[in-house]
This record gives sequence, structure tokens and C-alpha cells, in this order.
Amino acid sequence: MTINPIEKIQVYNKIKNSLNKFYQQPTDETTEELTTELYEYITANIHINDQLKERISHAFQMIIIDAEGYMTYIDTLFCQKLGYQKDELLQHHYRVLHAGVHNADFYKQIWETIKKGQTWIGDICTQSKTGEIFWFRTNIIPNIDPNGDYPSFSVFRTDISDVKYDDKHLVETLEDDYRKLFSQLMNLTFRVQQHKETEKYRFRLFEGKLAKKIINTTEQMNSEQLEDTFFHRNEANITTYFDQAFRGEEVIFKHHLKNLSLYTMLSPIYENDEVIEVVGSSIDITSLEKAEAQVKQLAYYDSLTKLPNRTKFREDLKQAVENGKDQPFAVLYCDIDRLKYINDTLGEGIGDQVIEIISKRIQSVLGKRGSVYRYGGDEFCLILRLTKQDVKRISDQILIEIKQPISTQGNEFFVTSSIGISYYGDDAWEDEELLNHASIAVHYCKMNGRNSRLFYTAKMNEMYHDILLLEADIRKALKREEFNLHYQPKLNVITGEVIGLEALIRWNHPVKGPISPATFIPIAEESGIITQIGEWVIREACQQHMTWVEEGFDPIRIAVNVSAIELQRFDFAKQVAQIIKETQMDPSYLEIEITENSIMENTEDCIQTMNTLRQMGISLSIDDFGTGYSSFGYLRKFPINYLKIDQSFVRSALIEPSSAEIVKAMIQLAHTFGLKVVAEGVEEKEILSLLQENHCDYYQGYYYSKPVPACELESVIYGKMA
Repeated sequence: MTINPIEKIQVYNKIKNSLNKFYQQPTDETTEELTTELYEYITANIHINDQLKERISHAFQMIIIDAEGYMTYIDTLFCQKLGYQKDELLQHHYRVLHAGVHNADFYKQIWETIKKGQTWIGDICTQSKTGEIFWFRTNIIPNIDPNGDYPSFSVFRTDISDVKYDDKHLVETLEDDYRKLFSQLMNLTFRVQQHKETEKYRFRLFEGKLAKKIINTTEQMNSEQLEDTFFHRNEANITTYFDQAFRGEEVIFKHHLKNLSLYTMLSPIYENDEVIEVVGSSIDITSLEKAEAQVKQLAYYDSLTKLPNRTKFREDLKQAVENGKDQPFAVLYCDIDRLKYINDTLGEGIGDQVIEIISKRIQSVLGKRGSVYRYGGDEFCLILRLTKQDVKRISDQILIEIKQPISTQGNEFFVTSSIGISYYGDDAWEDEELLNHASIAVHYCKMNGRNSRLFYTAKMNEMYHDILLLEADIRKALKREEFNLHYQPKLNVITGEVIGLEALIRWNHPVKGPISPATFIPIAEESGIITQIGEWVIREACQQHMTWVEEGFDPIRIAVNVSAIELQRFDFAKQVAQIIKETQMDPSYLEIEITENSIMENTEDCIQTMNTLRQMGISLSIDDFGTGYSSFGYLRKFPINYLKIDQSFVRSALIEPSSAEIVKAMIQLAHTFGLKVVAEGVEEKEILSLLQENHCDYYQGYYYSKPVPACELESVIYGKMA
């Protein structure tokens, strides 16, 4: 069927006249009347024929938006043209239809016009659901209510896409470039809108290389799947953050999604003082979080032993104190004895290996009964939630385990440790005080021979204070020449002939009087001043020897004691050679006594130093044999001349049969190795007889003479000989 030309002209003119009235800026009073007139006419004549109806429908597509820009009515043809279902657009902001062609000022001008009650006419570019671009000749007419307000606006659109084809092609190109640009960015960029009634979120843009990590790029995700992935499968409920953004806040937060750690920033987009959209950007911080975890590992754990470090210990100690009333505990401060000298002589690489070995030994003893921390270079701290009796047992086991032989890179040596213990509730209530008391106990332990454990006592505070004062006095004593040497004769067991002397240091404090070497030598060793004292002893003994020779006495061998610290110095042999050169003493009359523990701490280097001393003509002896490791296998390695049996065995030989048997065995084995034996601490004739029966070579002790000053030695030796 065709349309009658006259009818067609009449219809066209009627519609044209009505539209012209809109173009002429109708007043508020005539707007509703014109709208009604137009629709009534179209409705009344829509039956003309199907073809005219179709053309009218295509000519006009109607939308109604509220005062905030949300769509409250959309005709079916408009939805079909743009590929939407009605419920996808209803109650959504009209911005969802923007194609990105017009700037913010364009839309601002529209709102300024229609809010004044004026009709806006112009061309608007719109984007379909699939991204296709359409151009519409648009009339926006304010709808006035009885109060004179404009609660809604009627939007009439006519498709002029054919006219705008070239522009459309340009926009599509720009849009494609726009998305390509975002797709090449490392970050994720997205735009989100919110449904006004359901308040559900919908992505308008989801681009960037990071987006490909989040969604399965082999399958196309629809909007609902994307929203489900981002909002509901997220580790945290991030909807809260988007709610904040739509309330106008800029939001920054971290969250996890599909094994990714994301750092997301949200910014609200305003139009007419209302948030209509949120633009966001997410950065992949997975590698950064891994780095942060590594930093935390470094902050709280020791890189060498992998044990918790000082910082972690202090935090855990505070926590233990907070829970201490319900679960008492002990703090153990374990200090490795003389590790510094292993580092100095064998190098820090060996020292680090020793630390690793010791840390594993402590852990093997401790198990799950407490926590161990590396507190410092050669210090470990432990927190044990055990009874005092169990703490004693565990600490003794640790001492035994630590002092087992260590073999590394061809070196075999022994180390010992000292452990100070403070118990929560008995010794202190605060974390700092607990640690301080354990530290005092370990230092007191070192001053009393090392290789032991001590519980803190209140008396230690005063003693420790005295030790600190005494250390200062020792330094002064060396400068003020307050030290002197006493000499104790060594005699042939069979003939009674004096064959040598042992030089022993003495200190007469100007205020406190005589102070025992057993008191000040450990302090000197701990403070490091022992090296200066040792050098003074060797030099003084050599000078005294030369004085006697110059006075006409026969040369006599003089033995001096050397500490482990001195022996482990790399330049010790060179220092001794310099003293001999300066004093012009015959080195064959100098004997150096070394404790067995000192050479066991650093076996290989000590043997090298000892060989150098022997090549110089100096005699060597092992002092206090039997009190340390007592390994006869090592005696074959050491280039020594004499073995000195510790006085504890000698003095008890008449009382304890086991001690007598030990003395006999030591004499026999030493002779097997070609060594001469010296028995220390002989105070009774019966002991001397025992030594004679077992063919001991030499002895020294109060039975013949106590140590005496050099000025008294002549009368002691020659008086008894007379």
C-alpha cells in the first residue's frame, strides 16, 4: 500500500509546525500543551498505514530523564537500536550512553540550558552496547510541574548517523586508539557506574595488561562475569571502597585477587555536583609485597642462621612478660667464648660457619621447648617456658653440645660458651631488667672461668660493679708498674735439684692490697688488656734472667704462662722474638706454658705458632693438663717438651684412688710420647714419694717453696741447698 501524497503532505506539515514551535523556544506554559498536541496528533494518525507508523517511529525515539540525569523512561525502538535491554538502561545515568566524543563543557551547557526551562537542540553522539557509534539530532524539553520546577526532561532523538558517517568513522578510530592505548599500559584502568535503584556496579571500561592477568583472555567476559570476578571473588570485600568513592571520597587500598596483590586508587567523577562515575587504576604490587616479605625477613631474622634476631627477641620478650603471670619463663643469654679470636686468626668465613654450627646445636637441644634467637655477633638469647630445674638441665645440655669438636675446612678446634640466666618473677618483672640481669650473669660467668652457666643473683649487681671498677684499676696498674713477678722453683723429683723457675704475676693494689691472679686475670682476658700484661710478663722474666746472669748466677730456665688470647694472635711469635732480641736472652732458657684449652680452641693455627717458637729454641709445655679436653691423641700433634699435671689431681692423689691412677696414667702416656712430666701442687712428702715411685720427672709446690720475689729467690734456692 502506498501513502496518498496529499495525506503525506498534510501529516508532514502538521508535524513540522509542531516541531517549529519547539524550535522557537516555547514558554513554560505552552510546553506541556505542545507536547500533548504533538503526541495526540501522531497517535491519531498513526493508523494511516504501517509504513508511515514505521517511519514516524524511526524519526522520533523518546527518553525521559530525571533532574539528576537518570533515565526513567526509554522507548523500545531506542533500546533495540543501541542493543540494550530496557532494564540495562533504566535508572542508569544517561552518561552510560556517552561515546566519549563530547567534553564536559558540552554537557554542562546542556544542563544549564534545560534547567532554565529552555529547550536544547543539537547533535549528540551515542555509543551502543557493542561500542557502535550513532549520531542523533536531539531535542530536550523541560517538563514543568505545578510548582514551577523541572523534575524531568523529555528527550526526542532522530538518527542522523548516515549524515555523520564520516564523523562516526573518525570517532570509532579514536575510540579504538583510546582502548589500544589503555590496553598497552601495564596497569589496570577501569570506569564503574552504579545503578541508581539496585546500587549494583557496572564496568564501562576494563583495560590494560594487568586486566589480562585478571580475566581469562581466551574467553570474552560479559559485564556480569567481570563484576563477579572483581567484586565477589576478591579476597577482601572491596565493595566498601567503591561505596566510599561514590560518596565522593578518593580511596586508596590494597587487596588480593587471583593470586595477585593489587594497589588500587579510586577517583569520583562529578557532574552537576553529583558523582556519576568512578574512575580507577590498579597496580600489580605482587613483587613488591614479596620484597616487603623479604624485608620483614631481614628485619626480624638473621640472614646467616635464619634464626629470629635481636628485634624479634625484644618483641617476643615483651609479649612473654605480658603473659608471664600465667606462664613463667626464663631468659638465657648465651655468649660464645672467644669467638673473636677465631675470626681474627681463621677469618670471618670460618667464624660464620662456627656460628651456624653452634646455632644448630642449640636448636637440637632445645627442640620445641622454647625459642632461640641470634642476639648479636657471638650471642644467642633463649626464652624457655620451663621450670627452673628444667632450665638448669637444658642449659647444661647446651654447654655440653656446644663444646664438641668442630671440623671445618681442614681445621678442628673447640669452642665453649657461657650462659647467664634470669627467671621471670624471681629475678625481674620487666623485659629490660630480665635481659640486663641475664647479661650480668653471663659476664660474671666469664669472669669465673667460662664454659658454665649461672643464674642471676642480687649479689651479682654489686660484684659486677666491682668488676667494672677493677678493670679500670688493671689498666692503671699496668701504667703505674704495680705488677711484679714471683718465682716458684721446679725440681728434679729424684735428685731434688732446681732445674727451672715458673714466673707468676702478682698485683699489690695500692688500696685493696694483694689481689689474686684468679681474680684479675679473667677480667684482663675479657677486656683484652691481657695481651699487654702478657707482653710485660715475658719481657720482665727475660730481663730478670739476664740480670741474674750478669750477677754471676748460672743460667736457669724460666717458664711464663701465656693465655689463649695471646697464643692466638697472629704476631705472637714475632713479638716473643723481638723481646728476646731486645733483652739478648738465650731463647733455650725460655719456656712458654700453654693451657690445653687454649690450643684446643684453634688447633691448627696454634700448632703453627708453637712450631715457630720451637724453631727459635724456646721450650713449650702444656699447663693444667687434665682439666680441659685431655685428648692424648692431640699430644702427638703438639710440638711440646713438657706436660704439667694439674694440681687438683696431685693434691687428691693420696685421698682419692682414682686421682692417683690418673696421675700414674698421665706419667706413663706422656713418657710414651717422649715428654717430660711436671707435677704441680706438691705439698706433702707422701705425694713426692708417689711421684718418685711412678718416675715423674719434675715437681713444684709448697713442699719446697711458695712463689717468692726475685730478691728472695737466692736465699730460698741456695739456703736449702746448703
